[in-house]
Amino acid sequence: MSHSPTTTATGSPGSPTGLPDAGGPPEAPGAPGAPTRRPVPLVAMLCAAVLSAFSSALGALMVYLGGKDLADENVRKAVASDPSAVGLPSGTRPADIARMAGTAWDSVVTDWQGTMSARALLAAALAVALLLCALSARAGNRWARLALTLVALTAAAVPHVFILRDAAPVILHATSLCAAVLAVAAVVLCWLPSVGRYAARPNDW
Repeated sequence: MSHSPTTTATGSPGSPTGLPDAGGPPEAPGAPGAPTRRPVPLVAMLCAAVLSAFSSALGALMVYLGGKDLADENVRKAVASDPSAVGLPSGTRPADIARMAGTAWDSVVTDWQGTMSARALLAAALAVALLLCALSARAGNRWARLALTLVALTAAAVPHVFILRDAAPVILHATSLCAAVLAVAAVVLCWLPSVGRYAARPNDW
């Protein structure tokens, strides 16, 4: 008496064919369904934008904390380089300051303090906008990168270039220089090809 050979297939639970799982290699990055890591330039862009915003906010805070004393220091320093930048005649010398009446000098310093405060307010507002744009651009979306570019270049050109030009005190000069350089670096990094490829993934614009 013969029996036809039968085969009993055993496999892992849930296997639709009843065959053992092969345990294939993990999905390569970039394959459909695999998580895609943010490219290094995108991470560097986020860091540069955040640090630029922090430097701007720190400089604005120092202007308000320094008050009239900081404005006085700024005016005295500007006399040696470009007096007209702080509202004084172009030929003003340090000796001329000593001959100025107290009320006249106080008026110059008060006016310049108002200018510094206006720039600090603008720098703080642009720092907040830059931070929001950086957070929006963490996925590499084009619209967010365009917004970041506009805000970053405006922040670098409007308050910080003027602050650097007008013989600011050393600490204020340092924060403005850092803010401007990092803002420009963030713009350059956000338009590198690897960021564009990352933004071109499915479901991203």
